[in-house]
Amino acid sequence: MRRMLLPVTIIAIILSLILIAGRFTLSTISPSTVVAYVGLHDGNPTLIIHDLTHNLNVRILHNDFIDPTWSPDGRQLAFAELFRYGSDIIVSDITGKTIRNLTQSTARDESPAWSPHGEWIAFSSNREGDNNLYLTRPDGTDLQLLTNHPASDREPTWSPDSEKIAFTSNRSGNWDIYVLDIALGDITQITTHTVPDTQPVWSPDGTQIVFVSVRDGASSLYLYTLATGAITPLMVTSHHDDQPAWTPDGGAITFSRSVNTLPSIMHYDLTTQTLTPMNLGERYADALVWMKK
Repeated sequence: MRRMLLPVTIIAIILSLILIAGRFTLSTISPSTVVAYVGLHDGNPTLIIHDLTHNLNVRILHNDFIDPTWSPDGRQLAFAELFRYGSDIIVSDITGKTIRNLTQSTARDESPAWSPHGEWIAFSSNREGDNNLYLTRPDGTDLQLLTNHPASDREPTWSPDSEKIAFTSNRSGNWDIYVLDIALGDITQITTHTVPDTQPVWSPDGTQIVFVSVRDGASSLYLYTLATGAITPLMVTSHHDDQPAWTPDGGAITFSRSVNTLPSIMHYDLTTQTLTPMNLGERYADALVWMKK
């Protein structure tokens, strides 16, 4: 009997490997939509990579991970890893097996943003006292100070051509959105409200920036059109909405909606103006970002 069990076990393992390989081959041949978001594992934030088309997912189970951002080729993620007194910027492959530190300091390094051309990762840090923006190569070399202001600069987001960065700052006395031209060093303030405007995200076509504001009494989403400077509400409700992200085709915006402090992901179609919840199979889902390819 034992001699018969051994071949059967080997055959079962081989068939399982063929099935798994076949599913991942299908994933590369046919169109696939892949997202990363923050879930919970044993009560701690963890990253989940989810193939929506083929219902495959991978959990990156290490320490407390937040602020995911995809590399342009979709093979890696950068994110912030939380510690008791700070956080570091980390890069991982999509299996979670190869993880490396880009920064190691006692400061709070957070909000990584991978440039569309793949050459830089921008992030914010208070390593010199005030929160400023920094650049580093994806291998952790060539660290550069990007802004230097006694106020706080945070939440960088790249324009699609990698030439500009929008960010949040309180340098005017209020939290507003600014745009930095990297080559020229010019900084332009694009919102001027008395309440906080935060979490800017550039549209894939470069014409708009979605951001979060409480200017109408609740945390809601707004669109800034760069050509005209017009600001229009995308969705204003009594819920707490934040963490916006554009789908790769620019046709929809997803965001986190907190109900009774439990966040879930919502999908808003810009053409049909249809709002639907995304069924990710998780009770807690936050800070979703879309793979570009």
